[in-house]
Parts: sequence; C-alpha cells; structure tokens
Amino acid sequence: MVAATKRAALEDSDDALEPPLPYAGLGLRIVAFLLDCLVMASFLAIFFSIAGAQILLRGGADAPDAALWFFYIFPPVFFVPFAILLHIFLWHWRGQSIGMMAVRIAVTNLDGDHLSYRQAFARALLWPLSILPLGIGLLPVLFSRQRRTLHDRLSGTVVLELP
Repeated sequence: MVAATKRAALEDSDDALEPPLPYAGLGLRIVAFLLDCLVMASFLAIFFSIAGAQILLRGGADAPDAALWFFYIFPPVFFVPFAILLHIFLWHWRGQSIGMMAVRIAVTNLDGDHLSYRQAFARALLWPLSILPLGIGLLPVLFSRQRRTLHDRLSGTVVLELP
C-alpha cells in the first residue's frame, strides 16, 4: 500500500524516520469528513426512499401502521450499521473512505500497510471519542508530528497525504 514508517511508534522521538509521504493535516481530514457526510446523506435519502415507497405501495396517507413504522424504523436501524460497515470495508480494502479518495489521503497502520478488519472496526468505533466531546480528540493533530487524532492513537493508525 503506502509506506508510512517502520518506526511510527516512536512518534515524537528524534529517532523516528520521516515517512516518504507527508502526514495529513486537520484541514484535509475535515474536508474528507464533510464529503463523506454528503455521500452518507445521499445513501440516507435512498434508505428513506425505500421506506417511503412502502407507504406509497400500501396506500399513501391511509397506509397501515406497519408501513409507517417501517418508514420511521428502517432508515436509522439499517443506515447506521450500513454506514459503519461501509467505512470499515473501505478502510480495510483501500485505506480510504469515499471522501478520503476525493482529497487524496489514506489511512494505514503504523507500518504503512492496509488496516486489518480489527483495526478498521476499532477506528470506526473509537471515532466518536474524538468528535463528540467538542472535538477535543482532534486536537492532537495540531501538536503531534504524525498528526494523529485520539482515535488514530487508540486504533494504531496514521493518515497520510497521497501524491
């Protein structure tokens, strides 16, 4: 995949080797996140369309309660796992979400290899820790040589700019 560095664990040490590719900064990562949000909103619209079609097929405004419940339950119950699994799959397969592909950044493990499913799963589950408490988990990007967020540190990943 992409060679980060074989000594990425020595993050702030003077002994750390510089990677052949630069580490991705907060700006690129935010743009990739916003693009991912647009893509996920499109998928969510598809999920609501499928659920809305059930109401139309079952009688419109006079639709039975089951069709209305389907409209309210189907998108969140199926969309959230879909979004998580899509990111896990893409991070494992390509090292990039759709937004990351657009801004040319990639996530790797500390050795520069593709993420394992376990690492991708951990990164997806730990991501809210960086975002939810007012984005405090994103601050290490500003002070770390490797520009790793809290969820990157906990999952053993690093994000690199691609040429």
